[in-house]
Amino acid sequence: MSESAAFLVKAPFNDSPTGDCILQTPDGTQFVVHRVVLSLASPIWNDMFTLPQASEASSGPRPVIPVEEDPETMQALLTMVYPLPPPQISSYDLATRLVQACDKYFIDVSRLDTILYKVLRTTPALEADPLGVYALAWRLGMNDEAKVASRYTHRLDLNHPKVKSDLIRRSGSVNSLLALWDLRLRRETALADLTKLAEIKRTNMNGCTSSNDPPSCRWDGQNYLDFGGRIDDHLAAKSSARRSLLEPYPTCYTLKQFFGIAFPLENYRCGECQVCAEAKHNTVVKSIAVALDSYPQTITR
Repeated sequence: MSESAAFLVKAPFNDSPTGDCILQTPDGTQFVVHRVVLSLASPIWNDMFTLPQASEASSGPRPVIPVEEDPETMQALLTMVYPLPPPQISSYDLATRLVQACDKYFIDVSRLDTILYKVLRTTPALEADPLGVYALAWRLGMNDEAKVASRYTHRLDLNHPKVKSDLIRRSGSVNSLLALWDLRLRRETALADLTKLAEIKRTNMNGCTSSNDPPSCRWDGQNYLDFGGRIDDHLAAKSSARRSLLEPYPTCYTLKQFFGIAFPLENYRCGECQVCAEAKHNTVVKSIAVALDSYPQTITR
């Protein structure tokens, strides 16, 4: 039957001998379908087929009905409603178009969870449209996928009216927004304890105990980070950590990278102090890495 130069229609929609209707996309691609199958799948199609078709008289026994969907979306939609192996959804863009088509024709989207499982976990989709992936996973009841997607929403402004309305509309529930707000609150609460781990207090208030005479690094201890007496440093470290935690999978390699803390210094005048500072730094970084494993990064749905 019909094979567009731009799109190859697959069986049984290319030339089914039992097909009694043709759906035609805007580019002229035609799909041979069965009215009874489409009527059972969609009340919209059922109502459509009960109306007289203007083109039926001129097109023979198979009326040609124009549709607005592109060929790729229509083929995926038809494959989904027919008793065929599920369609292979290769991109998040196609997944969103398929969901939109289901909404348009009032087709149950619950069956899409197994079809869209892989594409909703792809990094390109999560990075390109974290809100869309999260909303779609929430709507389909795909809890694991919604949790993964929530990791990528930390940079979104949840107070922006458009973000809020878009999320509620696409997910079908205000609870999807409430879950993200709850996540933000838990993250901010845990941030204070995480930042506290970066504190490095002086162990020797009189300077180092090297054998230098006089001790050349007597005041190196003042470069240790004691938040109790340096509130500005505490706030700066907390702000830097908050930015680092916007990543979906944050990692602390150094205090400078994660907290903006210049410790240890690069110009210690005493080898013993240098070794001691590096040891303290590594110990602190390890404790932060452990804390990051349990830091709130996903919704609790």
